[in-house]
Amino acid sequence: MSTEHQGIERESSLQIDLLAWYEVNKRNVFMGLGLIVVVIGVTMVWKHTRETAVREASSALLVVARPGSDEAARPDPAKLLQVAQQHSGAPAAVQAVLLAGRELFIAGKYSEARAQFEKATGERNILGAVATYGIAACVDAEKGGAEALTAYQAVATHPAAGPLAGQARLAKARIHEALNQNSEALAIYDELGRDKDRDVASDAFMRRATLLRAHPELDKSASLTNAVKVLPAAGR
Repeated sequence: MSTEHQGIERESSLQIDLLAWYEVNKRNVFMGLGLIVVVIGVTMVWKHTRETAVREASSALLVVARPGSDEAARPDPAKLLQVAQQHSGAPAAVQAVLLAGRELFIAGKYSEARAQFEKATGERNILGAVATYGIAACVDAEKGGAEALTAYQAVATHPAAGPLAGQARLAKARIHEALNQNSEALAIYDELGRDKDRDVASDAFMRRATLLRAHPELDKSASLTNAVKVLPAAGR
């Protein structure tokens, strides 16, 4: 097996690992645990270009992002940032910065994580949206409230947000509930219940049901039904 082929397999494996980790954790993340998992897929760069510098940067990132066979081992943010510095300008450098931000966030170092995410907000693609999401997550973890609502709104309106937009709006609804702004939360759940992303729609539906159980006065359909029941019968 060639070295290049081995590299491609390793990179593909890393991408699968990252996405699988997100899939396992995202439901807890967006059901009110106050943590945000940043989705970062390491793209197969050398399928699109044969430039040596790009391949070297991607390979360097893979070495640091997968520190060993131990599944519990976490990448070292300092080493990720070293890769970003040494290979500045390569796509892998931006990915390394985002991965470093993710690891710092997981470690509870929100200010440091935010500083890394802010470096990538200029990217006009999904990586820029991920960086914006990371910032919102840090604001949410540190301050919450109105500032977090504003930060998540920046994600929801990001032109490259894609599926992150729905997740950001779910986070907004959660914050509205925490602020006892239940009507605002319900409006978001109602809209997201029709979202094309089935996971987002499902989460919105479940959280809407939970909200209405806690606050039945918000259920207009139930209120209308009860009102009809107490109307006098015709002819009485």
